[in-house]
Amino acid sequence: MAITLTVPVSGPITQLFGENPDIYKKWGFPGHNGIDYGIPNGTQVSAAAAGTISQVSFENGGYGNYIKIAHKDGSKNYFTYYAHLASAAVAAGQKVKAGQLVGYSNNTGASTGPHLHFGLKIDGENPAYKGYVDPMPYFTTGGGAETGDTSTGADTSANVSLPDLKLEVTYEVLNLRNGPGIEYSIVGQLNKGAKFTSKSLHSKSVWVEVEPGKWCALQFDGVTYLKVSK
Repeated sequence: MAITLTVPVSGPITQLFGENPDIYKKWGFPGHNGIDYGIPNGTQVSAAAAGTISQVSFENGGYGNYIKIAHKDGSKNYFTYYAHLASAAVAAGQKVKAGQLVGYSNNTGASTGPHLHFGLKIDGENPAYKGYVDPMPYFTTGGGAETGDTSTGADTSANVSLPDLKLEVTYEVLNLRNGPGIEYSIVGQLNKGAKFTSKSLHSKSVWVEVEPGKWCALQFDGVTYLKVSK
């Protein structure tokens, strides 16, 4: 058996597991040891699975305010981590359900911008990462790198139809990608002031479809890139 997880926040992925090895050398990791979600400060963070709050603590120069939840599935022990929080909404020893509010996001600790760092640790696995593993394969609904559309890899089941919403780019240059997330390839750009009509929103990562096979972020790292246009 293996644990299954739900995505702890709704927001775009800004850093995947294993990325930026040079940055994480100082913490003894060969790359990033979790998944980062770019979300505004104060965003509600939910438990990714049912478990028991193992730790509510602060790590200076690292996780900042963070929560550690213990989970058990069969004979294996799992731990999920929720880091760079403003505050916790739970206490050590408390039992929580999947999807239950556990804290609020922020930018505490070693963080370059508002986001949630989410980590999954499994006892005895992946020694190079001190037990941390890529959470992505454990998500029941995908974690931003979903599949479903065979041409782009985008999960069309997460798309919400829009009533021909007219939008305008408010950022200097906005990348277009072939799926709703930064893990997809850049296939073009839009300049500030460009207008388009979108008929589809990807609800899990807050991206909109500009035209078939081309997506851009509505919001990223707490910055809004689009506005509704007349």
